[in-house]
Amino acid sequence: MAEFDKRLFVGIKISTKLQSQLDSPAPGTERYFKENNTEYLQIMTLGEDRVIGRFVPNGFPIGDIGDVGRNVRSIVGLITRGDSLREDSVHIYVR
Repeated sequence: MAEFDKRLFVGIKISTKLQSQLDSPAPGTERYFKENNTEYLQIMTLGEDRVIGRFVPNGFPIGDIGDVGRNVRSIVGLITRGDSLREDSVHIYVR
């Protein structure tokens, strides 16, 4: 059986505006992305881009991937004081 060495990461590309909001997050929300806690979000560098989001475990049910995208958008919305993010701002990356 083949071993998988890549993981799927569901996240939002960090724009200049989003980076500014991450530099000055809503009070009490730093824990959602600054701690190394897999229950919350992580910031990854993927090529030239920085992305905020979360890994999905191997064998993750495809029907639940939308829930992960909504969760990422929801947490980023809390961090950015309710700044709305379009649903199509969330992408799946391979890391």
